[in-house]
Amino acid sequence: MLTEKEKRDLYEIIEFTIGRDTSIQRNISSFNERTVLAVEEMLNEISRCNGSMKELIVNLVSGSSILAKGWLKRSLNEFNRMLKYKQAALNGYGCMVSVKSYWKNAIIVTTI
Repeated sequence: MLTEKEKRDLYEIIEFTIGRDTSIQRNISSFNERTVLAVEEMLNEISRCNGSMKELIVNLVSGSSILAKGWLKRSLNEFNRMLKYKQAALNGYGCMVSVKSYWKNAIIVTTI
């Protein structure tokens, strides 16, 4: 179960990566472990097309090039803080658009 702070951090990560979305925002109170895993998969996908995101994730998980499932849950607050700090370097518009088209619905489905 996620704390209210973890849910807020998770939404801020989602908002940063795919933009503000009222349909996702309405479901913040229903965020759960499945939502974290979906966002983690989304971030892994973004890291394949955005070198800056990949670098941020690898640095966060102590230099490991292999991401173990569950890395985001263990570092929600830290990852959210790092995203805010490095925001300008991570804006890869083409990458974000292609990711949003798939992951928005996948995130919403986890809250049902």
